[in-house]
Amino acid sequence: MAGSFRVFSSMFEILYQYLIQHRSLSLPGLGTLHMQTIPAMTDFSNHIIAPPSDKVVFDSMLDAPHKNLFIYVASRIGIAEWEAIKLVNDFSFDLKNHLKDGSEVQWDGIGTLKAGTNGEIILEARPLQYNFLQPAHAKRVVRANAHHIIRRGDKEVTGIFTRDNEAEASSEPRFARNKKWWLWAVILTAIALVVLLVHAYSTGFSAASLQNQQGVDVKEAPGTYTIPQ
Repeated sequence: MAGSFRVFSSMFEILYQYLIQHRSLSLPGLGTLHMQTIPAMTDFSNHIIAPPSDKVVFDSMLDAPHKNLFIYVASRIGIAEWEAIKLVNDFSFDLKNHLKDGSEVQWDGIGTLKAGTNGEIILEARPLQYNFLQPAHAKRVVRANAHHIIRRGDKEVTGIFTRDNEAEASSEPRFARNKKWWLWAVILTAIALVVLLVHAYSTGFSAASLQNQQGVDVKEAPGTYTIPQ
């Protein structure tokens, strides 16, 4: 909490509560504070899963507050809406001047506000921690020889699968896995031989029987020119 803001000391807590509820807080002339969610993280070495948290991000380009901010402040303090507008504007003006003088402002639950080398406002945010979100203990469990339901093609089968089974399946000869392909090749070859034998039997067993026996009449083409005498 900034010590020099005795008049506005309660505003820090009110605006912080507004930010938690609406996840965005715009202050006129300063910028906007956005809440950014940090997902849960797994710590395998300590066997825990850290809960998700929030981090506040500052954007100085957006500084137009929403009307809901003034309604919220007026409701919390018990004043008129126009008085809340003046109060928020005065708070933002004094806070900006305080930062431009080179002072830092510690905002509880959000982080540290200060002015950069070029005069821009910088927020050194800290993750927001919630008491109702605690790390969960998570220990990896490896079940050997466990029964699993898997899908093979359009069927669901069960079985015990171990690393030895997988190694044995991977070392299986390629021709054993393609046994059905060879079976179809043999069947098609046998059918072709049967057709040839039937044809040879019906026409007699000779080389000529395998040839086309239909005669072709060759006609002489008419003359296309005449030789003058």
